[in-house]
Amino acid sequence: MQHINDWLKHIAHDYILVIIAAVLFFAVKAVVGWFTYKHYDRKLDAIAEQVNRLLEQKKTD
Repeated sequence: MQHINDWLKHIAHDYILVIIAAVLFFAVKAVVGWFTYKHYDRKLDAIAEQVNRLLEQKKTD
């Protein structure tokens, strides 16, 4: 019986480690995704500003 209890504790410990690893993985992935989003959002804002300037320039010509 003690052998089974030890085995169950070992399995439970492994599942806890897997859960911790999964949470850390998705947390890091979310942070990287957020930085990527901010990077490309700035680039899109710059492109939109440039298009707006070109449209305004075309209207005045």
